[in-house]
Amino acid sequence: MSRNRKKGKAKQAIGLLFMLLSLTSCGRLKSNHAIEVGIREILPDAVILNVETGTRSTGRKFKRFTVDNKGIIFTFEDHQVHGAILTWTNSENNYCSKLFEYFAQEIGEILQKYHIEMDGRLSGSAINLTNRISDMAGLDASADALEEIYCLVEDYVPKETLDWFSFEVKLWTLYGERKLIIIEEQGDWDYSYYRQLLHLNFKNAVDMGLVKDVELSEEMLASIPQKYIRALCINGEPYQSDRYEIRFLYNLEDKRYYAPVGFGIDIEYNGGVEDHLQREIIKAYYPDSGYAISMKEQTTTYQLGNDHYLIERQRDSLTFYKNGRKLQIENYLELSGTHTGAAYFFWISVDDFASIMGMSVEKVEDNGVYLRMK
Repeated sequence: MSRNRKKGKAKQAIGLLFMLLSLTSCGRLKSNHAIEVGIREILPDAVILNVETGTRSTGRKFKRFTVDNKGIIFTFEDHQVHGAILTWTNSENNYCSKLFEYFAQEIGEILQKYHIEMDGRLSGSAINLTNRISDMAGLDASADALEEIYCLVEDYVPKETLDWFSFEVKLWTLYGERKLIIIEEQGDWDYSYYRQLLHLNFKNAVDMGLVKDVELSEEMLASIPQKYIRALCINGEPYQSDRYEIRFLYNLEDKRYYAPVGFGIDIEYNGGVEDHLQREIIKAYYPDSGYAISMKEQTTTYQLGNDHYLIERQRDSLTFYKNGRKLQIENYLELSGTHTGAAYFFWISVDDFASIMGMSVEKVEDNGVYLRMK
């Protein structure tokens, strides 16, 4: 037996052992101490009023904590769930709804002021708000309303997130598209950032013809920073593609433009990653590059002059190599909006996009991204 096969069998055995250990513990309730520590970690002023434990008629065990956080009385419950084969645990709390009940009058006034709706009843650990805008002025209402609500409840928002303690304040802005702002912990809110993001998303939706029944203001549209650039020039000449969409995305957080790339094939994702624009560009400008995708190895390889490039695809990321050296290229996965359940491409910065094609960024303007061969 080869060393690689031995290693493979050893990994399988370790993986099986880990899975068995996980299964034996997945139905075990959290300890009282772990729950109390976790609650006080996210809500330092919380006081445990009561702890109830028991077994329901279905045989499921549960623990229910009654907690007081600065006058807000809520419950947290950890309980078993029986499946056909396995038993696992699930955690629920109603802190978010109790928080909104506590400030019901103030929040109601804010929502009425900005014509924002509350979806559903005040229950569970998430509150959904909806702003259906009819004109561009209504776009700011989402950020303004959430600003006031956040300032009102900030001292009661969890200090940090826990996987087993959900807390979500969600605000959907609807104009044909659905854009979400979500608050889960203190520090999630930045008025200026979210206001700009709403404007950028809206401008993009307008450009793509997705905005419906909204009174548009050309003056306001012109004042919104460009989010997508849909034109590309290489060596001063416009580059056209009959097959691929040209688009560069502006990221508000780091103020850089990003380009979509797709490498390799992953049969776990309905056939895998689509080829994208960079493949077409490489083949057009470097006909001898030997560009090849290996379905088996999940790699892409090509040669630009004396430089050899290798891109490896993992499940949720890419790793780039040039002449055997790993490149420090950050990439972000995006799920396909048209192919359900398929991860089709990644975003990398425009500078990295140019570099893996033996090019440099000449300039980036509202009317286009300009690349030049080195």
